[in-house]
Amino acid sequence: MKKIKIFMLHLGFGGIEKQTITMANALVNNYDIEIVSFYKLSKNPAYKINEKIKVKYLYDGGPNKKEFIESLKKLKLLKVLSEGFKSLKILWLKNKLIKNEIIKNDANIFFSTREEYGKLISKYGSKNILKVTQEHNFIDTDAYKNRILKEYKNLNYVVVISKYHEKMYNDWFKNSSVKVIRIENILDSFPKNHSALDHNAVVAAGRFNWVKDFTSLIKVINLAVKDNPKLKLYLLGDGEEKGKILNLIREYNLQNNVIITGFVSPDKVEEYMLKSDIYLMTSISECFPMVLLEAYSMGLPVISYDILSGPKEIVKSGETGYLISNRDINVMAKKINELLYDKEKLKLFGKNALAESYKYKADLIKQKWINLFK
Repeated sequence: MKKIKIFMLHLGFGGIEKQTITMANALVNNYDIEIVSFYKLSKNPAYKINEKIKVKYLYDGGPNKKEFIESLKKLKLLKVLSEGFKSLKILWLKNKLIKNEIIKNDANIFFSTREEYGKLISKYGSKNILKVTQEHNFIDTDAYKNRILKEYKNLNYVVVISKYHEKMYNDWFKNSSVKVIRIENILDSFPKNHSALDHNAVVAAGRFNWVKDFTSLIKVINLAVKDNPKLKLYLLGDGEEKGKILNLIREYNLQNNVIITGFVSPDKVEEYMLKSDIYLMTSISECFPMVLLEAYSMGLPVISYDILSGPKEIVKSGETGYLISNRDINVMAKKINELLYDKEKLKLFGKNALAESYKYKADLIKQKWINLFK
């Protein structure tokens, strides 16, 4: 049985982490799999890993970015120096220990989920090993392109998730021996229960940072409640922009309309989706947002801004939800209420969304990985 060695930064909460573990679990009966994680953030991984998969941690702990920033804010010079030195040591260890794991060449296939690991696999991985990295950043600049072409020159495959990035990367690597292939993410579970779509509620989830643009979402809800005063938004997450979001909620007097939950477990996400009618996305950029497929699997239509990639490959506007052009908050607010008040259309969109989710079953996507790893 061929051995796959998967290099990851950590096994905590995160889209990359969840999807990589899902892939490993799907392939466990076909390959001997070892996950090498640099950080050990907690006693157990955030997501369930099949017991047949070996897990190896290289560093017992996590990054000290938070401690370093706190010491800077409090102007504690000795603490700043101490945390700065620790940070440099962690970075040095990360490079050294991952490099050592690669040089062992004790697998048939090396798989990376990050640019820095893809670079090391390309540089130090044996020619006899199939070397694969999966791209999640997708920065469309000449500087990034040139760096990737240099760093990945000895890889066999670069895996992308979306059609847009497949086209972009094929153009980048057209004069290279590196092959680009698109493999969609796996939807790892299909709930037995689906939303009744009768709650007059919408839901969104993610880290509260500028990329998700939840401040825009609050503005949308402010417009929507003018015609639908009892509308509820469940906002699942937390992060550095929480203060901005709370200020907007107070400014618009939406305290009775917006419920912020903080970070919640996958089971809790499912609970909130079950008592919602529509999933909303206002992100500035996305690759291939699995949360939209998770919403589909609960029978929820999706209304999203139409951005460069991601939602447009998942949402069939007018069938499973709506794509909103030009980040227009007025149009998004109008479409939310249009769908909530038209129960027949809402249920049809929900039925279509559920059917669409079945395209991402593990057995269907798993075969694409098997074909790649042959």
